[in-house]
Amino acid sequence: MYIVHVVRQFHPSVGGLEGVVASLSAEQIANGHRVRVVTLDRLFNAPDAPRLRRREQRNGIDVVRVPFFGSKRYPIAFSVIRHIRDADIVHVHGVDFFCDYLAWTAPLHRRKLVLSTHGGFFHTGFAARLKKLYFNTVTRLSLRGYSGIAAVSVSDENLFKAIRFRGLCVIENGVDIEKYADASSSTPTKTMIAVGRFSSNKRIDHAIRFLAAVNRNDPDWSLIIAGRPWDVSPENMQHLASELGVGDRVRIIASPSDASVREAMAQASVFLSASDYEGFGLVAIEGMSAGLWPVLSSIPPYVHLAQHTGVGTLVNFADVDTAARQFLSDWATVSSTHADHRRRTMEAATAFNWPAANARYERFYRTVRGQHVRTILNIPILVKTAEQAVTLLDQQYEHQAPTVVAFANAHTLNSTASHHGLQTALDRAIVFNDGIGVDFASRLLFGKKFPENLNGTDFIPHYLQSSRYRHRVFLLGGRPGVAAKAAQRLARLSPQHDFVGTSHGYYQQRDLPRVLAQIRHSGADILLVAMGNPRQEAWLNEHLEQTGCHLGFGVGGLFDFMAGVVPRAPNWVQKARLEWAYRLLHEPARLWRRYLIQMPLFLLRVSQQWLTGVRVPNVIPR
Repeated sequence: MYIVHVVRQFHPSVGGLEGVVASLSAEQIANGHRVRVVTLDRLFNAPDAPRLRRREQRNGIDVVRVPFFGSKRYPIAFSVIRHIRDADIVHVHGVDFFCDYLAWTAPLHRRKLVLSTHGGFFHTGFAARLKKLYFNTVTRLSLRGYSGIAAVSVSDENLFKAIRFRGLCVIENGVDIEKYADASSSTPTKTMIAVGRFSSNKRIDHAIRFLAAVNRNDPDWSLIIAGRPWDVSPENMQHLASELGVGDRVRIIASPSDASVREAMAQASVFLSASDYEGFGLVAIEGMSAGLWPVLSSIPPYVHLAQHTGVGTLVNFADVDTAARQFLSDWATVSSTHADHRRRTMEAATAFNWPAANARYERFYRTVRGQHVRTILNIPILVKTAEQAVTLLDQQYEHQAPTVVAFANAHTLNSTASHHGLQTALDRAIVFNDGIGVDFASRLLFGKKFPENLNGTDFIPHYLQSSRYRHRVFLLGGRPGVAAKAAQRLARLSPQHDFVGTSHGYYQQRDLPRVLAQIRHSGADILLVAMGNPRQEAWLNEHLEQTGCHLGFGVGGLFDFMAGVVPRAPNWVQKARLEWAYRLLHEPARLWRRYLIQMPLFLLRVSQQWLTGVRVPNVIPR
């Protein structure tokens, strides 16, 4: 895959976003992908420095730098479009000019665009009202150009779903946990370290006030502040520390290298962040990887991190005296069993390593491109041939976990709009494509049809004939007597299986326990349910586990066809993809609404999805 990352600042600039792009690119190159990074040719924190080289290779990454004009908040660089040609995926990082421009020029470059949110542009309170207006108008429209949006945190998901509800999923950034791994002092020290940009949203002033409050209780504590200058100067920080009487307890390291940060961490035992905004909390996890006990502000990303890992002290830095007492109380416990807490902290950080994050992004990219899964009306439909589907189901059968298998046609997908339970059931199921309507949607949204039409009527007999296992099969549904006739026909087609029972689908709700017991006592491992959708998918989602079966298929009209109650269209009609017309002619009273009203409605909904740009579900399939 040829992946182009577009980001405002990259090497030699140092920062959280730059590190994210570098680490993700390195993982992608290690997995055999071709990677380019397009970035700006000047550093924001060194505006008078010479322009950077237009092009270079760095650790296997093709780095291209483009000229720009305007402010660092919205740098304008029209030439970016020249450097994304032939890309399979263009991955834009952050909401800025690049985000807007590439979306609005999508009809020209016709590349697949994805966006990582990285907090949007709400890191500081600067021009808050204007930002909010822009976000709800221009950004809302720009996101229509993106096939998928990766919110890098739960807080970003909550922010962005107000303007892009579909095609938005959470993919938290990975962290280079090797960079500072095991770097902290192996014995407890009374030194804290804060690492990150010297920006107002990091609330370094709160960190210094917190140190002063801690020192009023225990004067041996000190603080190291390491980061690159932004809108808060080192001089201002040192002045505040002196005013608070802790000037000699604060050491500031401006624009440090990774090696110098690691050296500073070796003197510390506590990682401190008083930030009032974080997209994800990457720097806190880097601190945890060093073995530093995290003391963090109670903002949503840090609350999520503490809940996820069970590590750290959350405090309200607005009340520094209470925060200091809370920390010192926790520190008494941490320091008394320091080695154990240090080990736990480092282990907790490993869940956020880059290989795991890259695997999530790879699935994201493949879903956007429709390689293995195609999302139509927010339902992920697998892209399989019949033989691949047989192999997948046999593998699933080996796991012996109850699995629902559904066949999604236009009627099924239409029904998700009015039946929330069907949406939930299909989210949990293996879903295959069925019919010409879904093929049309695939062509419109992904530029190609599915490899084969896997309708349940044809696929179920094929699976039973091709599976390498001997199954025990139960049939549920249809009018009285129909399931039994269908079972006889299927038994003749696939005699290697045992057809262990049947039951019609017109039972009363009070009879449900009896039906479930009948299936369970039959010893069946495959259950075929013919109740029509959405009822059959909802039934399987709710009851399959109670039956003891491993695979449950929603099979629609299969029993009627197998029993001869309803005729199949001639082969030439099926090959012409006109079976829907044949069925409409034979059952107009039952099917006229589905094909004459619901099919145009389906096409309208698919067209709306095309216009919104959505190509991924809100949860990326594995």
